[in-house]
Amino acid sequence: MKIDFSKEEYRALVEVFSLSGMVLDAYGRGQVPEKKPFYELEQKIYAGCDDFGSGDMIRRDPQSNELARKWKEKTPERMVRIYDQFVDDAFWEELIIRMAGRDLQAEMTWAGVGEEALAEEKWQKRKNELEHKYENEFRTSGLGGLGLLQGEEGSN
Repeated sequence: MKIDFSKEEYRALVEVFSLSGMVLDAYGRGQVPEKKPFYELEQKIYAGCDDFGSGDMIRRDPQSNELARKWKEKTPERMVRIYDQFVDDAFWEELIIRMAGRDLQAEMTWAGVGEEALAEEKWQKRKNELEHKYENEFRTSGLGGLGLLQGEEGSN
């Protein structure tokens, strides 16, 4: 199979690989065997940079001889901004989900019942209410209203 790309499409493809590379690189580039096929594909795509007039986007690492994305140091790249926004959104969403789950578990414990005491629909409805509460709080105050209890006496 052959896929034809315009120069603009190739540059967009390099940006997509840059974005996925930031995720793959987060915890060990190429050191995890299940990531290897992705890096091999990345190398194939980056190898075409000169054919598409995109040598300004790719560099060769002198130590590993691998092709890698060339980043501009002073200008935030579009893909970095997209990645940073994703990380920020994922943080808040995960925090909200975990805190709502924790609070729902605590409510059930205080009531002296387990999860099975509530029908799935009621469980989900209450969890959604708690998630909505935290989402509103974090939109308003960020982490400013969040405190950690320390020790048995619950002092901050």
